[in-house]
Amino acid sequence: MINKKRLVNTFKDLVKIDSISRDEKKVADYIIKKLKKLKLKYKIDNSNKKTGSNTGNIIVYKNYNSKQGVYLLSSHMDTVVPGINIKPITKKKYITSAGNTILGADDKSGLAIIIELLETLVEKKIPHLNIEVAITTCEEIGLLGAKFLDYKLLKSKSGIVLDSTSPDRLVIKGPSSDYFSIEVNGIEAHSGINPEKGISSIKVAAEIINKINIGRLSKGTTLNIGKIDGGSAINIVPGKTTILSEIRSHDESKIKKILDKIKKDILKIEHKYKKTNKKFSIKFKKNRIYDSINISKNEQVVKRILKASKKINYLTSTVETGGGADANFFVKNGIKTVNLGTGMREFHTINEKLILDEFFTSAEIIYNFFTDV
Repeated sequence: MINKKRLVNTFKDLVKIDSISRDEKKVADYIIKKLKKLKLKYKIDNSNKKTGSNTGNIIVYKNYNSKQGVYLLSSHMDTVVPGINIKPITKKKYITSAGNTILGADDKSGLAIIIELLETLVEKKIPHLNIEVAITTCEEIGLLGAKFLDYKLLKSKSGIVLDSTSPDRLVIKGPSSDYFSIEVNGIEAHSGINPEKGISSIKVAAEIINKINIGRLSKGTTLNIGKIDGGSAINIVPGKTTILSEIRSHDESKIKKILDKIKKDILKIEHKYKKTNKKFSIKFKKNRIYDSINISKNEQVVKRILKASKKINYLTSTVETGGGADANFFVKNGIKTVNLGTGMREFHTINEKLILDEFFTSAEIIYNFFTDV
């Protein structure tokens, strides 16, 4: 029942609107214009006071049959860089960009499906489940829109995020993730005159890194050292170096065990260099990015999606992922949320594509999910 041509046009309209994280207002304005035309109720929360975006999250309400309960549908407005002046190019089987930017299928493919669903339901006056839509900001910079969303505006207890690769994948399990930094405060000295008086923070940082296992540590557990920043000039023994890292795992006890070992190794290294100069120090800081999700296959939202997929003779399977999405924060706030693919590939790169058959399939699954009453 979806209008494929309109769905594609909506997607192309959306990706042409620049919306780097914290600059989503123009996309929000486009969506709000659509909502007003459809005469749908919506609210904009005050999350921007904490996210730093130039707009809040958009919450949309589309009720029909109150006896069937309420389900959440969600996608995010922001994109990564390079995402300015995107020019979508339609091929036979997919849509891509001109090659010097991302495409923005992450996550404007999800937004387009949501808009098409709402337009179809309003136009056709088709009976459907009650719908709440959460269109978020700042997903790409730490899921901030979902983190600071005003959950008092939602009644849903279950939901779907449209933000993944193929619709044959229904993500029901995802890891927790912690960000951690290690700040090495060495001792500066002139590298040519008195290097003996210095303690190189870069050298110490290398010692620390050598103690840390990175990559896939075990099934469901990964650690990455993503950035190192240190030193001020080539003729100065570097005084400060910072190591920025993240760890993800489906098992909280593994995160704790690995980070405890890192902290123990750091203390040993710090103690060694403090013998030379008491001003030397190493600081370890950790912040939770998001909690894990683990949705049972027996949850109604999962059963309904699998049923909707089967209705169009398509096989969607439940899977676990190593990534995070807005679903992590919805789950944390009591909404049992799964993540369905939309057909995006090679996202966050200039080779990004949207596979049209999968894009249409995802839209049909969502349509069947909400109209099976």
